[in-house]
Parts: sequence; structure tokens; C-alpha cells
Amino acid sequence: MNVRSEAWQNGVVHWFDEMTGEGLIKDQNGKSYYVHYSAIESSNKWRNLQDEQKIRFKLVTSANGSQVSHVKVAK
Repeated sequence: MNVRSEAWQNGVVHWFDEMTGEGLIKDQNGKSYYVHYSAIESSNKWRNLQDEQKIRFKLVTSANGSQVSHVKVAK
């Protein structure tokens, strides 16, 4: 299986459900991506995102498509 990591992108949290640990983020072009709490990079034990929060993220592209692999809160 051929997996390729893409460059960091800027985006915004469209919505995130703290209870399920799932949500959607949008890139600068408005394309939406599913995000799981396990992709959030944080020093806190509880990983969470806030609606409309600015973020940076990476995508991993494979034969199955693109998925979010890393999410950081933008500074």
C-alpha cells in the first residue's frame, strides 16, 4: 500500500462533537474532511477542538483516499 503525507494546510473547525470525538474541518478552499480526536496533537490528555477554531493539519493520501493525520491549533 502506497501512503503519502502531504504538506501542512491551514483550515478551520466546522464542527466537533466532544462526546464522540468526531467532527469536520474545512481547508482554505472550503473542502471538508472528517476528523477523529486521535489525529489531534495536544499536550493535554483530553483532545478537543472548538467550532470555528483556526487549525493546521496534514492529510495522508492512500489508495483509499485522503484522511486527516495531524491537527494542531493555529497560533
